[in-house]
Amino acid sequence: MSGLIYRDIITQIRYSFLSKIIPDILFFLMFLVLLGKYRFSPLSMILLYLPTQTSIIPITLKDADSSYKGRMLSMTFPFSKRELVLSRYLSCCLYQLYGIGVMILFLTLHFLIYRTYSPVVYLGIFAGGLLITLFMTLINVMVSFVGNMNISTIFYIIFVVLAAAAYVLYLFLDIDLLDLLGLPFPLLWGIAVGIVAVTGILSYNVSMNAFARSCR
Repeated sequence: MSGLIYRDIITQIRYSFLSKIIPDILFFLMFLVLLGKYRFSPLSMILLYLPTQTSIIPITLKDADSSYKGRMLSMTFPFSKRELVLSRYLSCCLYQLYGIGVMILFLTLHFLIYRTYSPVVYLGIFAGGLLITLFMTLINVMVSFVGNMNISTIFYIIFVVLAAAAYVLYLFLDIDLLDLLGLPFPLLWGIAVGIVAVTGILSYNVSMNAFARSCR
């Protein structure tokens, strides 16, 4: 199964990594240098931009499968359906290491330059960004198995629009998301991790059933 994971990661790097680097660098510098002094800067970069950017990976791989018949080719090798589905989930999650690295670098530099928040709050922002990224990725992987390329793309766009709309409301209503950190730590992060875990289980089961039907 490691070969399937390696194939997906290499495909992602060749297919869209270079096209993502330039926008990522521009947004990184914009939120760190031009907007870094504002309180919403780290929240915008970590909780909105990076999750929507990195969670597009399943859609990219779906497009590559459609263009180069990669999934059909994989089915000719001695891999079970479970391995084919699980490898896609693992490769998408492993690729998030890129986003995690960007998150850590951005938050570290922002703390050293501006010190807008305490280290604990920066850690909370990082954890929140990581959970949001995993949640969106798990949903998008499931959709990529359930629907075709057009459906997957439309769903991703709707997902991004809803996330952006929620964030705009947060800005205009002057809601301080950091107030959530005042909740008891086990309760706050227990709920968040639980939601992501349940989403992962449901997403994987739905993807397995959809993939099994497509193989008949």
